[in-house]
Amino acid sequence: MKETPFIRTERLLLRPFEDADARAINEWCGSLSCTRYVFWRPHRDLAATERILAGWIRKRRNLSWALTLDGEPIGEVEIVKDLPEGGFEIGCILREKSWGRGFMKEALSSVLAYMKGIGKLFCYAETDERNVSSRRLLERLGFSLTGEEKGRYIAKKDETINVIIYRKTL
Repeated sequence: MKETPFIRTERLLLRPFEDADARAINEWCGSLSCTRYVFWRPHRDLAATERILAGWIRKRRNLSWALTLDGEPIGEVEIVKDLPEGGFEIGCILREKSWGRGFMKEALSSVLAYMKGIGKLFCYAETDERNVSSRRLLERLGFSLTGEEKGRYIAKKDETINVIIYRKTL
């Protein structure tokens, strides 16, 4: 089990998820706009979010932060998995009404600094090629485009997409 540490940024507190976060999480995980380019289907309803959140809290397989602004969860950053040779894959999502305000850049910068501080050497990220906002964000954070996978089948969405792959040395 991994314990997610608290991280304070200029405007945000990144903290572990709590049971009480379900309604806020459903705001982005149940949104067609927010989940348009992720590799899973939006949550059907609040009950689905509550079930999934309970699993996250119980298992704590990965580091996963609730991005909170003035005590309210507005998004998530997750270490999706550890990779060989000191690497890790990162993922993120933000509620729509918080887009365009620099919150995700601030959160990701702090998580990358934390991961470097615990000895990680590089970060890997991938996104749907149509997700221009995420691609720009990764590039602003210093990630380099390392590849593209055409025609990846995403079973959870029953969709085939082109995936853009990024990497950042820490």
